[in-house]
Amino acid sequence: MKTKYFSIFIGFIFLAGMFTACEDFLEVEPTTAVSDDAIYGDHEGVVNALNGAWALVGSGNLHAGTSIFHSDLVANAGEMEWIGTFIQYRQYNWKSMDPNDGNVAAKWNVSYKAIDMVNNVLNSLDVVNEDHLDRIEGEARFIRGILYFELVRFYGLPYNLGPANPGVPLILTPTAGITEDNYPERASVGDVFDQVIIDLETARNKLANVGTGAGANGGRATSSTSAAFLSRVHLAKGNWQEAAEFANIVIDNFGGHDALHDTPLAAFNNDSYTSEDVFMINQNATSNAGQANAGIATFFASLDGMGRGDVYLSNAYFDMFDPDDLRIQVTEDEGITDISDVPTMVYVGVGTDRGNEMTSKWGKHDANINVIRLAEMILTRAEANYRNGSAIGADPLDDINAIRTRANAGAEWTSLDLDMIREERFRELSFEGHALHDMRRFHGSTVAPTGSPYEGETIHWDDHRLVLPIPQREIDVNHNLEQNEGY
Repeated sequence: MKTKYFSIFIGFIFLAGMFTACEDFLEVEPTTAVSDDAIYGDHEGVVNALNGAWALVGSGNLHAGTSIFHSDLVANAGEMEWIGTFIQYRQYNWKSMDPNDGNVAAKWNVSYKAIDMVNNVLNSLDVVNEDHLDRIEGEARFIRGILYFELVRFYGLPYNLGPANPGVPLILTPTAGITEDNYPERASVGDVFDQVIIDLETARNKLANVGTGAGANGGRATSSTSAAFLSRVHLAKGNWQEAAEFANIVIDNFGGHDALHDTPLAAFNNDSYTSEDVFMINQNATSNAGQANAGIATFFASLDGMGRGDVYLSNAYFDMFDPDDLRIQVTEDEGITDISDVPTMVYVGVGTDRGNEMTSKWGKHDANINVIRLAEMILTRAEANYRNGSAIGADPLDDINAIRTRANAGAEWTSLDLDMIREERFRELSFEGHALHDMRRFHGSTVAPTGSPYEGETIHWDDHRLVLPIPQREIDVNHNLEQNEGY
């Protein structure tokens, strides 16, 4: 029988062939497509394929764009106002996603293309030079781990609803052997989480010798970044001790509370790694996702010649903060031409849809993209320790107060509860892709906005409308895939 490839992988060979070897391992340049054998036949080809997978991880459809604002839009309960014209993004805000939506499919397709690349890399380690072997295997495992974590969080129900619920197809070998006779089914949420932990633990061990601090290994995966994602994974599973332990490893490797910037603003719109940057997407003027439709700066900025100004901050957002908190101070200056002109965390937009109050977190299209910051790890350690009744690395109250003191958020707290922890995570990490996942973990809810088919309805954390649909094209092609409830 003639082989028919699973549609999520159509074109992956072309994408892998877009990246060619350079003297510097980290350089990625476009070239013409080459054959599968040429890609994975020698050390140089494997390195190029790994470069290609990294480029996809840093695309607007993943960690440089939609992984951030899809979470914020789906969980938005009125803290930000959506005024963009793209119907697909409006549907996320409405909690009424469409299985035929190209953005729903793009996240899925790009993730699986990158996964197939690293599966081929892992299948070709016998041609890799010995002195690069651990690093290449570690980076490939890291990419596969974080992408499956991303897929299962968006396309599956949360882990705390039961690990037996359907997750996503778990494909751990090259797709060349997949035919219509053995199309993959959806693995369980629990099985996907188990594989994510295996991959990230392996990555952590393989990358033990590439450095542990900010920007180590050229800004790619390290044992510290692997530990940071493991902390996220265990937090999502409710493994509080493990979440605290892995967060503590990262915090120690980065210098503890003293490594936090003097102000919250200093963590954003940077061209290089800083003391607070655990994992970032490296960008530059010629290689960035910021000017694409799905780019994070395009989505959030309203500056001179840059950004669509799709969302702005509402009164409900400001009501969450103490008036003197640095995280809500606003710059009103019609002469702003660049984010470097803005000394505060909020500014009044001067570009498209001007006049609204905009976050300053994403104001430079070619700046590095923050994926995990030290502040997140400190807040995670605090939450996990509080839930666990422990003080691994620090007392939870000390961690929370370190974040609040940096932000000039008022008097130090002398007591703590889960609502206070969740609210402080929101204040510190808003518009960084945590909203949906935090809402689920804290068993919160959102409200469907004006215009939604469910307008005014309270939608709770366990509702199927907060889960992305499996792309309809995948359902049509793969008879073994089942659609999520409600689609």
